[in-house]
Amino acid sequence: MPTPDETSSTILTHLGLAAMRYVRQLRADGLPVPPAVEELTALLSLYVKTRQATTGTDHEHRTGQDIPETRRLLITKQQAAEELSVSVRTVERLISAGKLPLVHVEGAARLRVADLEAYVDALLPVDSEQCERGTEP
Repeated sequence: MPTPDETSSTILTHLGLAAMRYVRQLRADGLPVPPAVEELTALLSLYVKTRQATTGTDHEHRTGQDIPETRRLLITKQQAAEELSVSVRTVERLISAGKLPLVHVEGAARLRVADLEAYVDALLPVDSEQCERGTEP
């Protein structure tokens, strides 16, 4: 039977993951995220990351499937470039073209992971015949 501390940790982890999903869904739907929800999500995300970093897994018998994966909500231009497998300059061009919105947190320029995912989801596959000929659509 889990201890009260383990139960609290599990509840906070699940709340954090649910809050992150909710924020991503609001952004995907083009709706504003209330500041209180944004703060709570950031706090819960920090708790989950700190808990995993200090204790590793909650239980030694858990498998990698059982451990929830946390991820960042905001990333740098360099991290975005790595995620997209392009150069930082290409990310800057996408920002300038309005294809990727840039946000500022206390003066630091960041990109929302949800915006990056939406951009990739909107990309159309290239026609295979055009690829073979070396021309772009």
